[in-house]
Amino acid sequence: MIDPPRLEVKSAIEKCKSAGIKTVMITGDHKITAIAIAKELGILENESEALTGSELENISDEELVRDIRKYSVYARVAPEHKVRIVNAWKANGEIVAMTGDRSK
Repeated sequence: MIDPPRLEVKSAIEKCKSAGIKTVMITGDHKITAIAIAKELGILENESEALTGSELENISDEELVRDIRKYSVYARVAPEHKVRIVNAWKANGEIVAMTGDRSK
């Protein structure tokens, strides 16, 4: 079951992309669900760009920093995974901003 994204999300992502901003998705959803939504929104083109929390646990911090740009979707993540992901982007000199999903 997929909770569809709000209508304005796709255009916001397109605006970010045209401004040179890379959008990534960090979610607790299952990988298959996250990939489907990310493809629909234009965040992900190839399924190899998706990583799960359990896969993330098998990657060292050094490897994550080195390879962070390979990933656009992080699925089934826990709060501590989010910290590692943000820190890896920052370690590459990137400015990071986060937003949460809508309240239900």
